[in-house]
Amino acid sequence: MTDDDRRAARRRRMDELLAEAEADVTRTRAARNSPAEAPVVDQRRGTALGSVAGVLVLLLLAAVFMLVSATVGRFTGPDYHDAARHGTATVEQCQRHGPITWHGFGYFDACTVSITWSDGAGPRVLIDKPGFMKGEKPGDTFEIGQNQGTRGAISYSRPEQPARGWVTAITILFGLLAFLCVGAVYLFIRQTIKDIRRPKA
Repeated sequence: MTDDDRRAARRRRMDELLAEAEADVTRTRAARNSPAEAPVVDQRRGTALGSVAGVLVLLLLAAVFMLVSATVGRFTGPDYHDAARHGTATVEQCQRHGPITWHGFGYFDACTVSITWSDGAGPRVLIDKPGFMKGEKPGDTFEIGQNQGTRGAISYSRPEQPARGWVTAITILFGLLAFLCVGAVYLFIRQTIKDIRRPKA
């Protein structure tokens, strides 16, 4: 082999080594520009946003179910025929509330009435149960009963608003759905806090 052949062989070897070095540099730069952690960060951010959206949806559903429960509950009340005493109520003044309150959807009247029982004069009370008043104005009178509520509370009834068991069942159903939504949010937040506090391996 002549000196020219040796020089040519060395030149070819040097060219191969330079090509391999350039390929290594290109791969290294590509790895730096697109690190493997980036997709993981994006995935975590997407999961967090999805979890927050899920919690907000559950809370919104809980609020809607509670308001629907309160709205449906307007169509039932204590039984007038089970009242401890009966009398006549005279409307003194009313205030309209709505369309969305803690008592549900729609408008309702809260009225101050003076009651005269069959056994004598009664109190002057504010009745703010949605659905109880039927559009009465100051000066109007209507029949009223006094019922014993739970834990000694006093409630009022009227013959135009009979007790309806199926309405009570629907009211309880929507209340239960609201409770389940809130319970799901509580369990999710509790598990998230546990995951955050758990030591990383």
